[in-house]
Amino acid sequence: MKFTSCGVGLLILISSTSVLAQSKTKKQFHPDTAVRHRMNTISGTIRELGPYIASEQEFVKEKNKQYIQKHLSELTDLFKNLKAHPIIATQGLSMNQAVMTEQLQQTVNLFKSDKRSQARAKFTAALNLCVGCHTQSPGQGLSKLFQDKDIEKMKISNYEKAELYFITRDYNKAMELYDQFLMKSKKTDDDEFIFKTLERQLIYFVKIRKDFAMGKAQFDKYLKANIFNEKITEEVSEWSRTLAKKPLWENFSPENAKEEEMEKFMRGFIADDEEGPIFTVTNSSEVYDLNLSSILLDYYNAHPDSKLGGRILYWLAILDKRINDELFFSVGDFYLLACMEKYSKDPVASECFDSYQEDLEMNYISKEKKTFPPEIIERLNNLKKMINYKDIE
Repeated sequence: MKFTSCGVGLLILISSTSVLAQSKTKKQFHPDTAVRHRMNTISGTIRELGPYIASEQEFVKEKNKQYIQKHLSELTDLFKNLKAHPIIATQGLSMNQAVMTEQLQQTVNLFKSDKRSQARAKFTAALNLCVGCHTQSPGQGLSKLFQDKDIEKMKISNYEKAELYFITRDYNKAMELYDQFLMKSKKTDDDEFIFKTLERQLIYFVKIRKDFAMGKAQFDKYLKANIFNEKITEEVSEWSRTLAKKPLWENFSPENAKEEEMEKFMRGFIADDEEGPIFTVTNSSEVYDLNLSSILLDYYNAHPDSKLGGRILYWLAILDKRINDELFFSVGDFYLLACMEKYSKDPVASECFDSYQEDLEMNYISKEKKTFPPEIIERLNNLKKMINYKDIE
């Protein structure tokens, strides 16, 4: 799926089944109507979770646990009853419905284990992917997941409204509200929300607008206003200094970039290392992490059959994990699954499996649970067979 912003498009296009063909009253639907009927139910469930998606504070409160868990479980069950259908030929990544279901199931598992902040990050990743499909497919005429009136009537702050706009890709409104929030902030205000807001803006300027100069001008405005404490001021000043420099690949055109040029570029900025990507010039700043991720993904989407595809997906996952998961709505496991599914015979598939298994351990393994659930063990074994994985003895 063509990817143009901070998530990766997930193809969740639904075929009709005997389950979809009936409502509670046994009413028959034509295939297209059946799809819309079920997707409307899914959208309604997500809208019920809107205030909690927007606010981490509300998402983690004990009094909201039962309500949120109920709706997350319902949403997971809805996706379990759907089947992916490749209606539209797309470029880049296209995942099957089982991947989306797994993401939601992991959300429920994390939430039940009282890892609610992680659960919210996992859920917003899934939401971003889902919305990405709707906004970038031929069905772009579909209504927004959250209408402006839906967001406006929510009893949440402007910051939280901006979060919803950002997640659902209404970037202009998100940036406007983020800017209002920052300009009204004081040095004594909560650092966490100020810094998250600034990082959202950094994503916007580097990955979405791809405009270093515009980003520098915005951050310089805040620095001139002298509204942040010393720690945040230092970080934003570093961003400004980096944004004053050139991007890693100036005037990069993904459609026109040749494979040998990309291979040379990757050799110059990426090296295999346990600690992740090594930037020989930039020493791995957050600005350049985002810049590199953008270049790699844009190239992959423009050249989905490139021999470099497996390695690109692996490094996209590594970059995604290195950037704050909650900030970036982590989709690293989607990259890793794509790596294994599409490049099963490439040696990099084994590296993708190792990284994917590590991610699952974070979601499922704990002091109380020493092993994976049976269905996850089965999934891992199937992946091993698919890529001919050799266990190290």
